[in-house]
Parts: sequence; structure tokens; C-alpha cells
Amino acid sequence: MTLRKLEKQADGNFVCPECGKPLRFKDGEFVAVVDGQLDMDNYKPRYICDDCQVYYRAVLTTDYYDVFPLDGAEKNQKAKSKPSAPPAAEKPAGKGPIALPKEPKGDEKCPVCGNLFRFVDGGAVRVVNGQVDMENVKPKYECDTCGVFYREVLSSGFYLPYPQMEEDKISAPSPKKKKKSDVPPPKEEPSAAGREPIALPQVPTGKEKCPVCGELFRFVEGGAVRVVNGQVDMENVKPKYECDTCGVFYREVLTSGFYTAFPQEEEDKLQAKAKPKKPSKKAKPKKLRPTGDLAPMILKPDENGKCECPRCGEMMDYVEGGAVRLVDGKPDMDDVLAHFCCESCGAVFRRIVNTDYYQFSEK
Repeated sequence: MTLRKLEKQADGNFVCPECGKPLRFKDGEFVAVVDGQLDMDNYKPRYICDDCQVYYRAVLTTDYYDVFPLDGAEKNQKAKSKPSAPPAAEKPAGKGPIALPKEPKGDEKCPVCGNLFRFVDGGAVRVVNGQVDMENVKPKYECDTCGVFYREVLSSGFYLPYPQMEEDKISAPSPKKKKKSDVPPPKEEPSAAGREPIALPQVPTGKEKCPVCGELFRFVEGGAVRVVNGQVDMENVKPKYECDTCGVFYREVLTSGFYTAFPQEEEDKLQAKAKPKKPSKKAKPKKLRPTGDLAPMILKPDENGKCECPRCGEMMDYVEGGAVRLVDGKPDMDDVLAHFCCESCGAVFRRIVNTDYYQFSEK
């Protein structure tokens, strides 16, 4: 068969170029094995003609479609679908693909019910029906009336409908149900993780505050890869914003500029509660500045490799970076980069990546 260019009807649906009947849309699936070879294009959406017993699939990213015969599973699906009730009797599953802007204007409407869409930024990767949904990081248009959301296919500018998950419905309560008696929202636990992603700078200014309790964040540079709940946490190498009051930390989702909350691990809490080293008996005790008041600053060692500690005022040492060490059989990344260390109060100041500013660190 030769390549064909599919034509649309007035309702936006494609028709079969052979028999002229409407084609049935089916979303792409996982990579399949056909005749002993990997079918890498099986993830693409397809348009099925049950009368001609063929389906059409796009060639690369062009407007031309190749034709393939239906397999046994598709034929069985057709036989089962004939005696069933017409789809119009069911709740509409959405209409697509439709063209939507990547940045919403606020006037986008659902093509089925006509209600305004609710635009939602992408969330964390999740598991749906036992499979990892990597596409959940993409922004989407939610229609609470039809119970579907529209998500972009690759980067084509066209969006397809999917059924809403339970967490999507809960995260968007209807504003009409609000009453005066429902005012007391302080029942929420302030230490619960999983809030909406918030925008935070990759290089802190020292004024970032927790959106729940209002306390200043404690910025911590990325650490070594660690094991959490039996799984390797590769994301731990990223810098994060710690909130010791709420017991959570915020870490960037991919490179989007948005940060999501996660519960602090035990080692994070211990670092936050660690007491500084007691100053020497010979040294006069000085008042220590709160760590929350220590904004990022420029620090430079003198000719002796010393610098005044911004926390206690004593002279601290400049430590050159070295190779990765093994401690208890695990790689220790703490001394890989150069930093300042104060023996008097135990403070450590580490350089913020790609800047001349140093930030207080717990170790």
C-alpha cells in the first residue's frame, strides 16, 4: 500500500480514504514485537477502519500515514463492540486531538461540554494502572464536567483526552460548594508533604520562605546518592530548600524551576538539630547569629587561608577540595568541593554553584 494523507470531516474526525467511513481513534501503546522485530512506532496513535480491516499510522512527524492490516486483537475488539450500547449513551470521554496553546490564555474551552478548561502545571511522575506515567510532568487542561484532562502528544501542539485520576478530582474542589461554615481550614497538618509545586530560584537569595508556615528556608546543596525505602534516590544530588518547622524539603522537578515538597529523612532532621561545637575554653564566648539570618555572602581567604566567620566572628579555615573518600564503605562527597570550616562554632560555609557566594551548611 502507498502512503495516504487523511482528510477530516466537518466534525474534525478523519475518514477512511478507501471506503469513506469515519475512522476509529486509538491511542499509542508500548513498543511491540512484530514478526520477531521491535515495532518502535507502536507508541504512536492510530486511526482504525473496521470495515476495511486496516489501520493508519503517521510516518515520522509528517501528515502522511502508512497502512497496516488489523491484527487478531483489533478484530476481536470489533466483534465485541458491535452488540454494545452506542457510545453516545456513556459519559463523554473527550474529543481529540485538538489544538491548544502551551501557555493558556484563560479562554480555552472543552470541545464536548463548552465549559472553560482548568489549566494545571505538570506534576511528579506517578504510577497509573501498574505502569509508570512519565508524561505526568507535562502541563494539562482539566475538564471537571466531562471528567477528562487533555495532554499534549509529544511536542506536536495537539492534545488528547484521558480520564481524570482520583487525585486530580480531589485537588480541584468546586468553588460553589464553599460555605461560611466551612471556613476553619487550620485542621490541615502543617507537616504534611505533597503540596502544589512552587516556584523557587535555583540560586537562593536568602529570603525564600515556606508557603505553609512562613519560616525562612534553609538552603542545602545536593548531597551524595542515597537509598530511601529500598530505592536509589538519584535526585538527592540536587540542591534543596529545607523547612525544619514543617518537616519537609522542596526539590526541583526536572529543570522546570518548580519545586515539590517531600518529607525530610531522619538524617536531614538530625542535621537540622545538630548542636555546634563548643568554643574553646580559652576563647571568650560570643553570641552566635541564628542560621536563618545568614544570607548568602562573598567570602575570600586571606594569605594565611583564614576568613572571619559570619556566625561567631572567630577566624575559620579555608579547606581545599579533594577526591571522593570512602567512609564506612560509602562515598563521602562532603569534602569534594572547597569550603570554609569554623572550629569555634562548628559552622561550615559552602559555595553556591557557579557563583562567588557562600551559603551556611549543616556539615
